[in-house]
Amino acid sequence: MAYRYPGTDKGAIELHPISGRKPIAAAQAAGLARSSIPVLLVEGDNRPGLGYALAKAIGDAGVNMSFVMAQVVGRRYAAAFGFDNEADAGKAATLIKKAAAPVRKR
Repeated sequence: MAYRYPGTDKGAIELHPISGRKPIAAAQAAGLARSSIPVLLVEGDNRPGLGYALAKAIGDAGVNMSFVMAQVVGRRYAAAFGFDNEADAGKAATLIKKAAAPVRKR
């Protein structure tokens, strides 16, 4: 994801996730640096009402999101949730796992 900071000639490029020595070294060689914003990348099977369920679980727990970016491709979704701090990201991770759990048919 890339965007320009409003009112400036500066922008940001966001790549998620980057892990492992070679990918991290390549990102650093390209001039990219780790962000101080805690981000959770969530992927899974899409279903009606899932976005609402995730946002509601996080909001009802009093956790503030800095940003959310989500997309659906076919039957799968990917979402990046940004938070103010690591504690909020950790709390949200637990909430997201529970809210995104597959619905069991009876």
